[in-house]
Amino acid sequence: PHLGARQDQKSIAVIGEAGSRYLVMGGNPMRNYRRDSQSLNDQMHQLLQNSLAWLTAGSDTASANVNIIIAHMDDSYYFPDEQGVRQWLNEYYPDSVTYNEADSCDDDALVNCLNSTTDLLVISQHMNESSSATGVTKTVANAMQRGIPVLYLHLDGGLTALGSSLLSLLDVQYEWDNYWKKLQLADFDASDKINLLPEEIASVKKMVRHLRTQDYAFDWSLCNGENCSAVDGLDKQMQYGADSVRALMTGLDTRKHNLFEDTGYEFQKLLALSGDHLRQSIVFPMDKQSTDDNTLMRAWFADHAVYHYRAINPAQPDMGNFSRSDFSHVTARDKTVSMNSKKNFRSAGVYALPGQTVTVTRQDNSELRVKVFVNTQRPGSTHQWAPDGYKRPKYLQSPHIEIASAETIRFTSPYGGPVQVAFSNNDLPVLLHFENIGEHPYWSGPEHDNSFKAQLAAGDYDWAELATPGFEVHSTLEKMRSSVEDEKWGNAAALADGTMQYLHNYPHLLAGFQGPGIDVVDEIRQFAEDNHYQIDLLDLVKHMNADQATCGYGCSGNPYDAYWSFSPIGHGDVHELGHGLEKRRLRFDGWELHTMTNPYSYYTKSRYFRNTGGEPACQQLPFEKNFNILQASVTSDDPAAYVKANLWDTMGWSEGAAMFIQLLMSAQDHGALQNGWHLLARLHIMEREFNRAIELSDNDWLDKRDSLGMGQYTRTQASALSNNDWLLIAISFATGFDHRDYFDMWALPYSASASAQVTALGLPTTGKTFYISSATGYCRGEGFDSTSLPVDGTQSWPD
Repeated sequence: PHLGARQDQKSIAVIGEAGSRYLVMGGNPMRNYRRDSQSLNDQMHQLLQNSLAWLTAGSDTASANVNIIIAHMDDSYYFPDEQGVRQWLNEYYPDSVTYNEADSCDDDALVNCLNSTTDLLVISQHMNESSSATGVTKTVANAMQRGIPVLYLHLDGGLTALGSSLLSLLDVQYEWDNYWKKLQLADFDASDKINLLPEEIASVKKMVRHLRTQDYAFDWSLCNGENCSAVDGLDKQMQYGADSVRALMTGLDTRKHNLFEDTGYEFQKLLALSGDHLRQSIVFPMDKQSTDDNTLMRAWFADHAVYHYRAINPAQPDMGNFSRSDFSHVTARDKTVSMNSKKNFRSAGVYALPGQTVTVTRQDNSELRVKVFVNTQRPGSTHQWAPDGYKRPKYLQSPHIEIASAETIRFTSPYGGPVQVAFSNNDLPVLLHFENIGEHPYWSGPEHDNSFKAQLAAGDYDWAELATPGFEVHSTLEKMRSSVEDEKWGNAAALADGTMQYLHNYPHLLAGFQGPGIDVVDEIRQFAEDNHYQIDLLDLVKHMNADQATCGYGCSGNPYDAYWSFSPIGHGDVHELGHGLEKRRLRFDGWELHTMTNPYSYYTKSRYFRNTGGEPACQQLPFEKNFNILQASVTSDDPAAYVKANLWDTMGWSEGAAMFIQLLMSAQDHGALQNGWHLLARLHIMEREFNRAIELSDNDWLDKRDSLGMGQYTRTQASALSNNDWLLIAISFATGFDHRDYFDMWALPYSASASAQVTALGLPTTGKTFYISSATGYCRGEGFDSTSLPVDGTQSWPD
């Protein structure tokens, strides 16, 4: 049973039994009581006392001699959990409760603390530097099997590795940080929950009843595109139950719990087996309008009921456009894979065959968390409610299963797919031995040149992967063939080199990062050093799924996904990567989101042209339109109003992109930078430095503000700057030129205080100039070569 569920059906506490009794609370009332004695009323104090009595098997805790072990409690200013628990116990059980010394039962010491004299373990998710989440959780699990009850009091709103591991052990799903929602108990009566199923289990019961009687009937005309939340009964009669089943199965997988090796668990076993059974009759594609609703819902349930951590898990015969299901032409083999850890994950270069158990043994001793999973697709890339959109299973990516040093794990996927490995830290050796796997087309270095080419041609698998040190492509077979055969590359090695240069190096250089594979550019580095700025490190692997997009034709994220074949200089690829680099503060007030997404793509294309002379196929930008509006504004009665009405009030994203590129051209023309594109890198570095600075104390801000060109602002005033004001100051400071005339020419408003700040910088002005480029020529250097005209009301666009 769950305690205190609100109308949104979330819970703030869970009780249960698994070898011993346990209570999980989504906060620490005892800590709150220490910080504010009025935060708990008498009823809450009584609930805590009743809970301790129940946990200790109903003994009279107030009179018995109860030995409590307190472990992994924070004792910081904001979270005095250790002191709070002890204070509360001292107040309510002054003569009947004993407990260990502070911090004496953490980590390895916990094993010896939990013995036959222990009546209760009180634990949180606080971790020390030496903490092993796996080790502590194993100790707790063993203690529970010996009958020691557990009271878990959650620390803060986030989730540490220990918290995740302990909640999995206790069959509890983490929802969210309660800081903003402030879910709380109000007039709670535990007797109301007696003999009632938890709401999530009741939702499963309701769903199963409909599946058995096959009486689902939905009015799909109520959908708004792919949003079917308005369809009567879909959520309450089906989706809530399906989500509960998925959470249940995911929890079993992440806890590495093989149900079929244990007695009991009949409920969970029947759900898993029902999914197995229904999975065998699925036929893709399906359409919500033309497919029988009960057939559709049975397939939908089967998608949610996938459970991996077991030896027998039949392959799904029809997996739609994801993959074939028959791999009888493949001979499974064993392979040892040596990897260098890199956040957030990397491909292992092996393939889990559908329905065949994969065994993984970790043979390294590196101090990091390692997790193994299958496939990289995001659930949203399966569009089950789109017309004929249910073309494949929804949850192709498996749960992430942790593997400790010297541990062996076994799992079986009904779908199969490329295996991935996630890491908690960078640059540590990891050695994994895989048994019973396939080898799909996989390239991660020159040693794979011949095999990758042969495997792509053979077509024994429907997925292929190309892995570079900073970026990995997970692609359908046909899309990978298209990527490799592109005349710009021609082979996997050239494609990989292009990926590191054009998709990894140049966009991240322009975003002001340093790190492996990112060039060091003097005019960026020196600017940061001169102003005592930190250049942030980017040291992780990014990914693309060349498959189906979660949104639109391509959708940002890591991985980003798209319907197109991957290309290192493809506009869509660098555009989606750019969504992860753009910053709100670097976009002028009122500008559309995509206005500042594309400079990373344009820069990559300009470098490709410079390096190879090849046509970069840039987007067309309205330079001529912008020029004509600016020239006409000069002779109008109100130039700023004219530009606003004819340019900004009717703009899409491209007008702003063209204007920003004009800024870069101006920076190069005025000698502020040798390559004007690098102004964006300077602004990125300044933006991050500014964000750190406004989090400082007021006194520390005073020491920092001059180096940001904001010496006239208090910290509070700087925090409240509009985007236009911030950009006017930052661009002027980063280039060494007063840009007020330039902003006036483009009718970009700014405040009197920002103007005064730029005056105080004492910089020369830019003047009012337009740089001439054809619609696509800016990628080939047009406009950056000082071909310009004054904005004086008399000039015409050159023929």
